[in-house]
Amino acid sequence: MKYWGSRRSTLPTLNHLVALEATARLGSFRAAAEEMHLTQGAVAQQIRALESELGYPLFVRQPRGLSTTTQGADYVDRVRLALGIIGDATKEFLDQNQQSAPGRLTLSTTSAFASRWLIPRLPRLAEAYPDISIMIDASDVVRPLYGKGRVDMAIRWGVPPFAEGNAQFLLPGKAIPVCAPILIAQKQLSSPESLADMPLISDSHNNWKRWFDAYRITGTRPTGLTFSQTSLALEAAEQGMGIALVPEVLVETALKTGALVQAIGGQYQLDTDVGFYILTALPYPGESITGKVVSWLLEEARLSQLNQLKINE
Repeated sequence: MKYWGSRRSTLPTLNHLVALEATARLGSFRAAAEEMHLTQGAVAQQIRALESELGYPLFVRQPRGLSTTTQGADYVDRVRLALGIIGDATKEFLDQNQQSAPGRLTLSTTSAFASRWLIPRLPRLAEAYPDISIMIDASDVVRPLYGKGRVDMAIRWGVPPFAEGNAQFLLPGKAIPVCAPILIAQKQLSSPESLADMPLISDSHNNWKRWFDAYRITGTRPTGLTFSQTSLALEAAEQGMGIALVPEVLVETALKTGALVQAIGGQYQLDTDVGFYILTALPYPGESITGKVVSWLLEEARLSQLNQLKINE
């Protein structure tokens, strides 16, 4: 950490620098005074004091306003940059350390996980903890757990270690081929090779290549639609547009209702090291809001896995 030491004596008063930036930007003492909620004389006095301290004029007084001198313009640019850095640092500090509203928690996750796994279970959370309110930020954009724009917790797909936060395993990432029942009503799909001639829906995870590689099938490339999001791939599969290879946990409800079926025997799955993890910025007390939500998520994951076992029996 740098220590300013004797350089502190060369730092002008912050109020003078703010007055300088506002006056240069707005072109008059009057406009700067209105913005700063001061009198015009007070702003002019601050500028004169700064010019006296620096020993150089910063503005040229003109009949219809002010303009910066050549030296003053360069100084103003650097002061404006410094004030911006101070402002950003202060906002980030406050964002990072502000307390959330009582009982409120922001959770970031993908749209597919939110719509297919989390949202159907939220009524049970409301029943268990009626005093907790969750704001779901459903997006493929990774929100930070620290600093500007932070969220309280996240559920992310990946492999530890993650770039930030404490990771706790939630659900496995095993992927299975699924499609609408009508798509395979007249088909006999009994082996991985039999899927090669079917329309295969892809998403950004490129699971089909891994699936065919796992079963040592070469020269096969997906011939169906490709989507940037798993949620869109699932919607296309439900509409009979092809077979999607997606995490099993995301199709639990669709398999139960019959909106989707497994395109091939359950033994033909893609086992990966990737999974869904709960991420939090800091360790949390068990009785905190975060602790309660994490415990609830882990219990729901346990019940989800039991349900998958029943479906596969």
